[in-house]
Amino acid sequence: MNENRFDLEEIRNAYPLSSFLHQLGQQPKRYSGGEHFYHSMLRDGDRNPSFCVNDKLGFWYDHGLAKGGTIFDLGKALWPTLDFKDVVEKILSTMGSVHQNNLALQPKPAQLEIPLRHPSYIVHEDLALGGNKQIKAYLQSRGVYDENSPLRELYYSIKPEGKTRMSFAAAGWKNDLGGWEVRSSGFKGCLGNKGVNFIAGNENKVSFFEGMMDFLSWKTQSGAHGAAAIVLNSVSLLPSGIKLARYFPIVDIYFDHDLAGQNATAALKEQLPWAVDRSGVYSGYNDFNEYHQAQLKSRDLTECKLQSKDMNGSKDKPKFLSR
Repeated sequence: MNENRFDLEEIRNAYPLSSFLHQLGQQPKRYSGGEHFYHSMLRDGDRNPSFCVNDKLGFWYDHGLAKGGTIFDLGKALWPTLDFKDVVEKILSTMGSVHQNNLALQPKPAQLEIPLRHPSYIVHEDLALGGNKQIKAYLQSRGVYDENSPLRELYYSIKPEGKTRMSFAAAGWKNDLGGWEVRSSGFKGCLGNKGVNFIAGNENKVSFFEGMMDFLSWKTQSGAHGAAAIVLNSVSLLPSGIKLARYFPIVDIYFDHDLAGQNATAALKEQLPWAVDRSGVYSGYNDFNEYHQAQLKSRDLTECKLQSKDMNGSKDKPKFLSR
């Protein structure tokens, strides 16, 4: 039997993920740092675009599902009932390509790196904060720059399939499974295993957060030192967080106000009925970090006005002649 083969690398290089999504009627809601951000088409209720596409790397990542991959992984997620060969045919059909033969697939060589499935990343250094101006500026923009925080400057590289290795720098922290949660102005993702962070502290009370930025914002606002906390890093890891929290008599919840956060809050309270939703603290904002940033901007504006008033008052102050 004469078998032709799909050239999977050629398909990946020929069809950017953003073009594929455009053909499906999906449009990015924002663009930052070379990445497109969409409302997730794999789940409902994604009010804040959290489906990230990096055409340069050829990867997508859904932060609500903590899953990602190549165009083929996305096709499989979109059409779960199809086998891999049919998924590829569906992608080609969607992109308007015509293939005359029924093509068979060639398995990849065992030594070939497959990013996101088998890590192709290398962490070269993780250093204390303070040495990288871009990372510092990013964390300051989020209102969480603190050289004593658990965040690190992470220097790493990624080798996309069939391409040269590329180097990056970002803020990062190690989760409890040894993976690195990575954040910068243009990227949000995980290197290695996705896992939660448990911050040990008060044995009687624990607070839940979706992300590290929310936790650090809460810590700054509340001044809660020595508090126990669980940072999920993704709401899909809620079951792991519940296992850690079940023996705490006091459980506070600080999840996002979007549908995913509301569903996670309801699921957590169903499992731990004594848990209390504290998201009213940042009512009117999607999450604690957004509220924290707004508070900092308001404070800076107030200080600016006071300084301006003092300067004007000094300038206009009447002069009295001495006798």
